[in-house]
Amino acid sequence: MNTMSERLIHLREKNHLSQTDVAKILNVTSALISAYEKCERKPSIDKLVQLADIYHTTTDYIVGRTNSTTNKILIDVSHLNDKQVQIVRELVDNMN
Repeated sequence: MNTMSERLIHLREKNHLSQTDVAKILNVTSALISAYEKCERKPSIDKLVQLADIYHTTTDYIVGRTNSTTNKILIDVSHLNDKQVQIVRELVDNMN
């Protein structure tokens, strides 16, 4: 197995979904989901994005480009004063 297939299996199981469940959501056959998980087929970009949405993760995580399952960004604010840190927090809060 490769990273992508292992992660697809792990994510599906973590989300308490069967291959049939995922297939229904993606409007494909469960055989195709099985093929993704056995490295017999690779998902199209559209299906990869849908899988990431279903599993609440990133496409980069699924394909093995990162080990982070989220799009969290860490920002070093140690060089900012308290007021500047508060502005950054408010900006992020407003974007959410």
